[in-house]
Amino acid sequence: MKRILILLAMVLLTVSTLTACSTTGGSTGSGEAKGTFIVGTPKLNGDFVTGFSNSSYDNSVRTMLWGLSTYSTTPGGEFVLDETVVESVETSLDDAGNKTYTFKLNSGMKWSDGSDITAKDYVFDILFAASPEWLEAGNTSTQGDSLLGYAAYHAGETEVFEGVKLLGDLEFSVTIGAEFLPYFYEVAYAAFGPSPMAVWGPELTIGEDGSSLVGDVAAVADHVATTERFAPTVVSGPFMFVSNENDIVTLAVNPNYPGDYRGEKAKVAEVIVKYVDPTTDVDLVIAGDIDLVAGVVEGAKIEKAKASDQADVVSYKRNGYGMIAFANDFGPTADNKVRQALAYLIDRNTFLVNILGGYGTTVNGEYGLSQWMYNVQAEKVESSLINYTFNVDKANELLDQTEWKFEADGVTPWDATKAADGYWRYNANKEVLQINHLGTTGNQITDLVGTEWPKGLNRAGVKFTIEWQDFNALLDNYYYGYELDPAERKYHSFNLATGFTEVYDPYYSYHSDFLGTWQNATQTNDSLLDFLMEKMRGLDPEDKETYAEYWLEYQIRWNELLPVLPIYSNEYFDIFNARVSGLNTTPTYGWARAVLDVTVAE
Repeated sequence: MKRILILLAMVLLTVSTLTACSTTGGSTGSGEAKGTFIVGTPKLNGDFVTGFSNSSYDNSVRTMLWGLSTYSTTPGGEFVLDETVVESVETSLDDAGNKTYTFKLNSGMKWSDGSDITAKDYVFDILFAASPEWLEAGNTSTQGDSLLGYAAYHAGETEVFEGVKLLGDLEFSVTIGAEFLPYFYEVAYAAFGPSPMAVWGPELTIGEDGSSLVGDVAAVADHVATTERFAPTVVSGPFMFVSNENDIVTLAVNPNYPGDYRGEKAKVAEVIVKYVDPTTDVDLVIAGDIDLVAGVVEGAKIEKAKASDQADVVSYKRNGYGMIAFANDFGPTADNKVRQALAYLIDRNTFLVNILGGYGTTVNGEYGLSQWMYNVQAEKVESSLINYTFNVDKANELLDQTEWKFEADGVTPWDATKAADGYWRYNANKEVLQINHLGTTGNQITDLVGTEWPKGLNRAGVKFTIEWQDFNALLDNYYYGYELDPAERKYHSFNLATGFTEVYDPYYSYHSDFLGTWQNATQTNDSLLDFLMEKMRGLDPEDKETYAEYWLEYQIRWNELLPVLPIYSNEYFDIFNARVSGLNTTPTYGWARAVLDVTVAE
């Protein structure tokens, strides 16, 4: 369950972090929703059904449109049974070690159009998401992959998905395959929400076995992928889709939403998510043109917001990090010694000073400062991981051990004493050591990469190019570069960021099982890393001590391979206008969930 990403992911950003305290929102969920809450973000893809985009900006909208999962998470990241949804749950083990969760839903839950939500909608959600037809329609969901019979059903080898079963109007079960147990985040395997079967697939029925879809699933998949994906007509979350025009997404409160796991409903009547220029986003909050910009990291913006009596901030340690990601399967960066050398050729402290203004620190592994595993192992992390400080001599030593050790003739050894812009390294085939980097427009981090990295690269014979494109173009190249013909492929590195969810399971991001898919975006392939990821995820949920030990071993190996160069982890600041009350976000509880407690003074 990588992307609750889910990827959840993993959520990818190119923004900075913010800090601050907000007033406490109160409210019981009763009363009329009032006012409009306006959020500024970079551009959205406009994919509002899970499985088409891993942009965190789209994900925020999806979070508000869809809900009522069997399990939820608290602001502190704890998994809880959602008693607004589930009346009761029972578990059982069979002789083979398969574990079944049987849910009885609460009656009276409604879709946004007022029709009943039943167990059929939950079973349909699982069957449809796992179907080969949905995959063929371009969806990349891995939902249900731990359930019994998923592989055969997903591959189209059988029409029956034995790991899910409709038991009645308000009852259904899911069965986790024995080979997936134990799992450190077990209940995440049983966390499912509904999809509107009567709207998406009115001609479909669930078979008498309770485990199959009967009808033209391919036609339904095509319909949803080309219509509902961009403008959902019926939803289960606290808000309903109204429009997406001119880079402005408008949502209206869902009057039929029963509440989150606490029973809380939205206090604002409308949410508008609009594109704003990242160079002026905080100015717009202070001016009152927008109410919130989330995930600010730039120190100058944070100080400006703190100094204004028209803005306030809420801050939290980041559950993720900013990074330069490498293509591990393409060009020079396929060699981990090249990746290590590149890491030694950029002064990461420059980002802390010039961008973060002191609101962050460098990290050397795949972790964020808020993660409990990091806090348990912090001292060992500091002593065990390679600290990639700026070191031209070390970089040249590493590059001399690669094929890129010659002058342009492919024979004469490259000489560090001659290092200068234009004196590049070559291999024996007379191919130049060139790194093509892709970043995003209007992004100070990309701009700093473009000015700072060449200072070191020129002293180590590495030719460097940089391009600026919009965020969606970067994601396309980052996630799907492996699909391109090598002759057409261009980029070796990308600057972006990642955020973790409550389910920290790097298996879905770095395991070789996902080579040749968008999920393993860096195309990392290492047997020891695979082994350690499998060990982590295969622990009993109560065995935190052993998990933390394997986590440290994983970080050490990851740090050696360096599929990604972490630049910083930091404090995030969500900056909001003074008329906003009740915004309380955390590392795992973003504004799209916290919005239920938000009120806006008129």
